Amino acid sequence: MSAPYTHITLVTGANQGIGFEIAKKLSTEHKDYHVILAGRRKEAIDEAVAKLMALGLAVEGLLLNQDSDESITTAAKAVEEKHGRLDVLINNAALGFPPKGVEGRAGWQAVFNTNVFGVAQVTDTFIPLLEKSQAPTKRIVMLSSTMGSEAYKADPKNWHHSLDVPPYATSKAALNMLTLHYIARLEKDPSWKISLTCPGYCATNLNNYQGTDDPSFGAINAVRLATLGIDGENGTYSNKEGPIPW
Repeated sequence: MSAPYTHITLVTGANQGIGFEIAKKLSTEHKDYHVILAGRRKEAIDEAVAKLMALGLAVEGLLLNQDSDESITTAAKAVEEKHGRLDVLINNAALGFPPKGVEGRAGWQAVFNTNVFGVAQVTDTFIPLLEKSQAPTKRIVMLSSTMGSEAYKADPKNWHHSLDVPPYATSKAALNMLTLHYIARLEKDPSWKISLTCPGYCATNLNNYQGTDDPSFGAINAVRLATLGIDGENGTYSNKEGPIPW
């Protein structure tokens, strides 16, 4: 009998918060997954990897700043040289607010640069490696938010209606549309499973730790989507409770 297939999995923004919890849950519960923790700060990634390796988990680190095309290209080359392919891409890295002191157009650009443009560049750069996967399914999981739901925002009876965080919410709506383009582009090949998930209102650096849930809850649906089989869903927008209206 041949050895079990090892799913090479990349998680962006994985040195802390929900990204770290996704990497931890995935490598703990699915021993056939080798998780690459990517982040923009080497010291933070090294520390996160050390924590998980101390638990006996199959992980490694990768320097990847998704605001830099050069960094993304270099990261993809490193994965290709070491593993030759990618089986699962989890786009988790995001900004909740513009950097301190950055306002107006520059603030909007900073949020979109990470939450939309950076995700597009990472995905486009790593799709050729995903195409080399020999797994039954090739999976892309996008970390979105219920705040990107236009249906929720348009409904005066929904609590999202009065939330006033335009750059973040609008960037997540844009991410949803971006993801729909990938879904439509690849939908004729049933081996592709591409979905969006909202992790919930978890206490992380993204929201200055104001969230009400532990970050581990944010990993639940992301890990489910990252481990879908050939009969699993495609093109969905959901959280751990179920579907989210677009």
